[in-house]
Amino acid sequence: MSKNLECMSKRELIELITRSKKETIKYVNKYLEEEEKRDTLRIVLLKLSHEFKTPLNAIIGFSDLLKLQKSNPEDYNYLNNISNASKHLLSLIQDLLDVTRSQYKPLELSKTYFNTKDVIQNIITGFQNKNINYTLSDIDILADETRFKQVIYNLISNAVKFNSANGNITILTYLDNNFIFEISDCGEGIKDEDKEIIFDFFTQASNDLKKRQFGCGIGLSLCKSIVEAHGGEINVSSQLNIGSTFRFSIPLLG
Repeated sequence: MSKNLECMSKRELIELITRSKKETIKYVNKYLEEEEKRDTLRIVLLKLSHEFKTPLNAIIGFSDLLKLQKSNPEDYNYLNNISNASKHLLSLIQDLLDVTRSQYKPLELSKTYFNTKDVIQNIITGFQNKNINYTLSDIDILADETRFKQVIYNLISNAVKFNSANGNITILTYLDNNFIFEISDCGEGIKDEDKEIIFDFFTQASNDLKKRQFGCGIGLSLCKSIVEAHGGEINVSSQLNIGSTFRFSIPLLG
């Protein structure tokens, strides 16, 4: 048991202060070292992402141009696959850029009024034959429409990826002081301990290796950054082997 400070000699006090000072310096140095590593990682990610975008844009441009010149269905399909895969990779890189930037400065938003029902409906039509049922309220909000689309697309993509083969995906929007979006799947569910980290950068909770290979843990982190930049909240409720429901809110007037 440590002595009461009043009972310590001058020498013992000096030794205690010295030890405390050393421990504090050690802690501060460790913290600064970790921050430096994180800053270096952010810089590397930003530089690599920018370097990748230029050749990808060239691949997309030339493959789309060649598609216009090819009448052979097989050649056209090959070029179309190249173009679509490149666009998907470009989208992932942009997500990576956005998430990396959001780690050290707020996301920039360009807010306008738009109808959430129209936007969400258009995105859903891109997910054909995915057993998606939806009920969308006719709600206008003041928000960044491009960022809003990113959140909706990522959450639907996430639900499709982890949904069971014959399960349904249900989307619901409604008013509860704020605009509310809910999407439920019939997938494997999320463990309680993973619910705390599911929105972290580069984190995936799935135990299914095949499903993990189709993502890199960026989408949900980006969703959180965008929703919180709008002053909203995002969370998940889940039961193992039953499914998950992701829910986010955004203030109507930004």
